Amino acid sequence: MKHTINIDKVRDGLWLDSNITYTQVPGWLGNTTRDLKLSVIRHFQTNDDTQYPVIFWFAGGGWMDTDHNVHLPNLVDFARHGYIVVGVEYRDSNKVQFPGQLEDAKAAIRYMRANAKRFQADPNRFVAMGESAGGHMASMLGVTNGLTQFDKGDNLKYSSAVQAAIPFYGVVDPLTAKEGSVSNDFDFVYRNLLGAEPETAPDLDSAANPLTYVNANTVPFLILHGTKDVVVPIKDSERLYEKLVENNVPAELYEINGASHMDVAFMQPEVFKIVLTFLKQYLD
Repeated sequence: MKHTINIDKVRDGLWLDSNITYTQVPGWLGNTTRDLKLSVIRHFQTNDDTQYPVIFWFAGGGWMDTDHNVHLPNLVDFARHGYIVVGVEYRDSNKVQFPGQLEDAKAAIRYMRANAKRFQADPNRFVAMGESAGGHMASMLGVTNGLTQFDKGDNLKYSSAVQAAIPFYGVVDPLTAKEGSVSNDFDFVYRNLLGAEPETAPDLDSAANPLTYVNANTVPFLILHGTKDVVVPIKDSERLYEKLVENNVPAELYEINGASHMDVAFMQPEVFKIVLTFLKQYLD
């Protein structure tokens, strides 16, 4: 049977621009060069002055193993609502200790600002979002705007600032995360990140703790955490929220009943609606 129909164009087409090198860092034992990659879910080119806000996503993995593409199938929902989504590779703690991961994240943000026209990205609406160890990254980005000691590598004439931070069950203080975890199975990740046990290296722990940097210039935060998280204590997210409020930083904390660490509950439309509502309030 033959059909002739009219189709309303109600949404943009999307491209996946995958595994783009955004910077190069020392590789094997400092003797080689390693590419760091990002993948971009972007909109069909409009050939006008259209600009889209950008969500940078940092996957978890205890700073031990990460895959910058692993959540892109879920995050396409944000692209459908008018965002560019960037999955960012960052070095794990087997390759570099903190603050190397933060330096990588800031390099990715500078790369996107330097190439904003290519992707039709709005350089004034950049969002840091991530889960677990990647949530720690999002928080660190949200509290370190303007701290140039973390800007290393390429595109240094561009800012690494973000305009909002959204940690999903993110690590806050490595020490209290280690001490407050119901499980001891992941205690080693904090030693690997810092190069020492957090309880014996207070300076290193403080340097990797977002609470250290919170001030009145910190960007708005949306914090999400599950009440049944046995890996990253929910009390740490509550402390981050309290610290933000104490410093008059706009902040929202959503505690999801019954949700565990890396729970599928966080990828549900209801949660994404909360994120989109928050971003509309602070980016528009």
